[in-house]
Amino acid sequence: MVNLPMKRYLLIVVLLFAVSVLKAQTPDTTRRRNKTDSLNLKRDAAKEKPFFTPGVKPKKKEPVYHPDSTHSPRKAAMRSLYFPGLGQIYNRHGLWWRLPALYGGLGALAYNIYTNGKDYNAFLKESQWRAHGRPVTEQEPLPVYNGSIITNISDQTIYNFKDNLRRNRDLSIFGFVAVWGINIVDAYVEAKFMHSYTMDDNLSFKISPSIMGTPVYASNFNSTFTPALKITLLFK
Repeated sequence: MVNLPMKRYLLIVVLLFAVSVLKAQTPDTTRRRNKTDSLNLKRDAAKEKPFFTPGVKPKKKEPVYHPDSTHSPRKAAMRSLYFPGLGQIYNRHGLWWRLPALYGGLGALAYNIYTNGKDYNAFLKESQWRAHGRPVTEQEPLPVYNGSIITNISDQTIYNFKDNLRRNRDLSIFGFVAVWGINIVDAYVEAKFMHSYTMDDNLSFKISPSIMGTPVYASNFNSTFTPALKITLLFK
């Protein structure tokens, strides 16, 4: 008869053998992926990709702008200070309308400065001659305005024309300087905005209608709700 300790040892051996057999029957879920599995995965991924449909244009991807740390707003402003338009050319943005508008405005103002200044000098000379007497030995030609000699015009008309032409000349000079200054500011702001800040899809802006509760200071109104607009900024 087998003693009790021997029976315990036999029972332990039988249990260990049974556990090992059961473990051998469990399928291996960590087996390596063979070449056949890789081919099947590639084939499935190819099926998921949409096919090109004739006549349907693919959706255009929105451009993404990133800041350019090498682009100097100060350099753009200084170039426009030295010569109008150089800062805009340096920025390379909106040249098709900026340069024609700039040079057209400066050209028109420069022409007004020249014509008003020439006519002003003619009327100024005539007014001085009428105030102090025409020199007998004066060899210069008689003042001409729009192709006509102005010696037959009355004194008051001469003085009025002189003052108006001087005012127009001064306004043209002021406008020329103002346009030149606007050209400098435009070059600086354009360089600062386009090349120093990011404009991409990481920021979304949404406006939607909403309803808010009536504040305490407006409690006398009948409605307890007030229509409003909700502005939402999302940073991704």
